[in-house]
Amino acid sequence: MDHIQFNQVVKKRGDFELNIPSITIQQGDMLGVIGNNGAGKTTMMQMVLGLLTLDSGELRRFHDGEEFHDVGKWKQDVGFVYDDLLMYDDMKLSRLGKFLSEQYHSWDDDHYRSMLQSYKVDENKKIKSLSRGMKMKAGFAMAMAHRPRLLMLDEPTAGLDQKSRRQMLRLLKEANEHGVTVIFSSHILGDMEELAGSVWLMDEGEVKAHGEVDDLKSRLGKDEEGNVIAKEDGSEDLVSLEDLHDFYLGGEDV
Repeated sequence: MDHIQFNQVVKKRGDFELNIPSITIQQGDMLGVIGNNGAGKTTMMQMVLGLLTLDSGELRRFHDGEEFHDVGKWKQDVGFVYDDLLMYDDMKLSRLGKFLSEQYHSWDDDHYRSMLQSYKVDENKKIKSLSRGMKMKAGFAMAMAHRPRLLMLDEPTAGLDQKSRRQMLRLLKEANEHGVTVIFSSHILGDMEELAGSVWLMDEGEVKAHGEVDDLKSRLGKDEEGNVIAKEDGSEDLVSLEDLHDFYLGGEDV
């Protein structure tokens, strides 16, 4: 079932131009978006959320097969986690929950408080007093408290310590296992390898490759020197997501 459809989308921001061909994101997918800084990952997410208008093309949004033309209504069933918690620094998490309950018709405050408790985040602390890891966990609780059907995350594990990173990966897996469509960007290919069922590989505003991870891997092989090449010319050696990155994005560090 379709969740988001891109049809030849173009967005210009100064000298930068993002081009997304006709791609459909399926409901229940776990999509990883890979790309260096400036690839267009965040711009894509902002367009999906309706924060940016398109210059041309079409972007269609669905929940359970129903198309939504009212982005505000559609966002009632969407959760989003930024790479930092962009909220009022002097507000306590308990007060922030009350504020957000006025924004989402299906906000579940008990669920919100329960998640904070399970993540060991004190709801009586102000946002400015939280570590980066605590902010990400609090942001996840906020994004999930209204039980969204789509969850979008921009670099959710960047800058986290190993323990917090592992917990965040587990939370994403659990959300997806409960039927939530997850779209997340990351520079950490190990996280992508563990989570993503499908990926986009983006560079300089272009989607260089997209599809299920296993399908993309099946198209590639390695030559006698171990370089990643097209399958028809290479060996049957298994390739990794890092190999995919190097093949499609030129091997630049991420």
